[in-house]
This record gives sequence, C-alpha cells and structure tokens, in this order.
Amino acid sequence: MKSKILKLIKKIEEEKDIKVIFAVESGSRSWNFASKDSDYDVRCVHVSKVKKYLSLVNPPEQIESLNDVENIDLVSWDIRKFLKLLFNSNPTCSEWLNSSIIYIDSFYRTQLKEIFEKGFSKYALKKHYISMARQNYEKYIRNKNPCSLKKYVYVLRSLACVEWLIYKKEIPPIKYNDVMKILPEKLRKFFEESVKLKKSGEDTKGSQNEPVNRLIEKYFDIEFEKDEDDFNIEILHRVLRTVITLQGSEIK
Repeated sequence: MKSKILKLIKKIEEEKDIKVIFAVESGSRSWNFASKDSDYDVRCVHVSKVKKYLSLVNPPEQIESLNDVENIDLVSWDIRKFLKLLFNSNPTCSEWLNSSIIYIDSFYRTQLKEIFEKGFSKYALKKHYISMARQNYEKYIRNKNPCSLKKYVYVLRSLACVEWLIYKKEIPPIKYNDVMKILPEKLRKFFEESVKLKKSGEDTKGSQNEPVNRLIEKYFDIEFEKDEDDFNIEILHRVLRTVITLQGSEIK
C-alpha cells in the first residue's frame, strides 16, 4: 500500500505544482485500532513554488484527494497553515509530527517535532482535545441509540490524552493501548471493549452506556490550569522562510 500512497502523492505534486515536505498516516491506523475496512488517512505538509507566495493570489492552504478504490483519504496542508496551527498548540500538528507510520520523512518534520515538544502549551492542548471529544460526543453519541462505537473510541482516546497531559505533563503517546492506561478503570474497560468491536468494522453500532456517558460529560466541566506556550516565533519564521526558499525553488 505504501507504494500506491507514494504514487498518489507524486501525482498530486505534479498536478498542483507543490512539493510534499513530509507525509504520515493519521487516525485509527496510526492509533493502532484500525478495522479491516478503515481508510488510509494520509496527511501531508507541502510547499508551493516561491513565486506563488509573492503573488496576489495565495497558494492553496489545503489540498484533498479521495481514492475510493484504494481507500486512501489524503489531505495536505500548506506549510504556512501548518505552522500557524502549530503555534497555537493544535493537537493535529502534534499527532502528524509524532505519527508512528511515516510515508515521506524529512529534516523539517524532526525539527518541528522538537520545536513543538519544547514549546507547546499544555492548557491549549487539553482544551483542543476536550473540544474534539465534545464534538464527537454531541454529534454521534448523545441521544443516539444505537450509537457509533467508533466515535466512543475517538471520544475516549481524546479524554485519555487529556488525562495524560494532566498527570504526565507531556505529549500523549499516539497508540491507544499506551495512552488508555491512564484512564479511570471503568472508562478503560469500556474503551478496550469498544476497540475490539470497532476493529470488526467501521460501522459497528452499539447501545448507549449511561454510566460511561456520565463520566465522559464530567470532563467537559473541568477548569484547567492555564499556562503559556514557549514558542519562539522567530524560529518558526526562519523555518518557514527556509522551506519556501529552498524547497519551493526545487519545484519544476
């Protein structure tokens, strides 16, 4: 499958006049609870030609490609969009940088991973994960019977990441079986059961679990201790300029 993914990336590079800086797997395959029919969620960061950043029309911030035949869902962000979100301690940036499945690697991914780990705001990251959990819970679980077990898994993983940030004070592990250990026992057991059922198929439905729902909802009322990020924006500016001038100039 990797060769097919690389072929698709190459095709998009040529069609869109971009260069992919790095490409990883995100979502259930990276988190280690993919089902037999899970998509390949390929996530990339790209740069456009230098001249496009100097024109009145900005280069595309996001490029999407869906290959239903191969179950490849590809999304690529422009380097500027990625760095803006990284500067806000967005968990998507953290998870792409720390993915356990890498299709295209580069020095820039390693560099940005180190920058994020040193500078991120634990408060901002916790708030982002809570927001992700709440959105999935409200849309796919609350008042839904049967409900999506896949979304229960997503909600509980986000909450496990919050617990990890509270007690470990560091970026949570990517794989669910590492991060779920920190959850309260009742949530951890339900998490494990839901993962097993989810692995049998993406559309697996199940009954509401009211005791688990009540525990989930308690997280939405937590007041987190605030802290500030420690990013040096000038370093990010230098990374941006380097990527655009060096990598952007290589695009034919």
